Amino acid sequence: MTRLVWVLALVSCAAPAAKGGGGGSGGGVSHAKASIAEDSPLVVAGGRCEGGACKCRAVDDFGRSPKAIESGIGEGTKRFELRTSRGLDPEVIAIEGHGALRKSTARAEAECGYIDLAPGKYRVRFRATAQNADGGMVPAFFIREYGVRTQDWYDTFQFRCGGDDVCSIGHMEEWLGQAQKVARGIYDPCGSVRIEELRWNAERAVGVKLAELVVELTLEVYKFPPRFPHGAKTCKGPGGVTADEVDDAAK
Repeated sequence: MTRLVWVLALVSCAAPAAKGGGGGSGGGVSHAKASIAEDSPLVVAGGRCEGGACKCRAVDDFGRSPKAIESGIGEGTKRFELRTSRGLDPEVIAIEGHGALRKSTARAEAECGYIDLAPGKYRVRFRATAQNADGGMVPAFFIREYGVRTQDWYDTFQFRCGGDDVCSIGHMEEWLGQAQKVARGIYDPCGSVRIEELRWNAERAVGVKLAELVVELTLEVYKFPPRFPHGAKTCKGPGGVTADEVDDAAK
């Protein structure tokens, strides 16, 4: 087995974060001193979670589900869904100051966690490991934001490596190239979150097949709630702000 350390950094796939001013800026909250603890359980929230474990929201092939009210969202916070891929390879999604969601290797179904985050910035680390290094893996994870006004879920961030074939260095290079095209790091223009400091690290590989992969990013959660339906033709207009508009105001 070849050990390979390969790092490609996207220091920011968008313009610098908004600073001060501009109603609705993320502003104010800094979590720079918190740790990303992969061995601590995720601090979960909401009616889908009990005893520290959560039942996944039912979704179609596009990650969509019927509109529904999310219960028990903490005051001044927003509800987020963390979701692993399906399969039997170990995966961990760790979020700064909030613990980690760990994929069960006893069943193929995806694992989900629901958390409440205050406005601010949070580092996220995803780690995937192939049970069979020679056979490779097809890792994936998803972060979605819930909109209280719209009762929609927004595609904050989606990652998948491989598909027709197992995850390889070439797949990751292609993925990073696509990520660099996402304007200002705002993956869902109707949501209220942007992605910064996106990077990946191939910690182990067999040839070009990745056996252990780490993807890291920073979530910037803005104060304003999403006000346009997910997938709307336009996400700008009077009566509020979007993540795009916050960045425009900062220029």
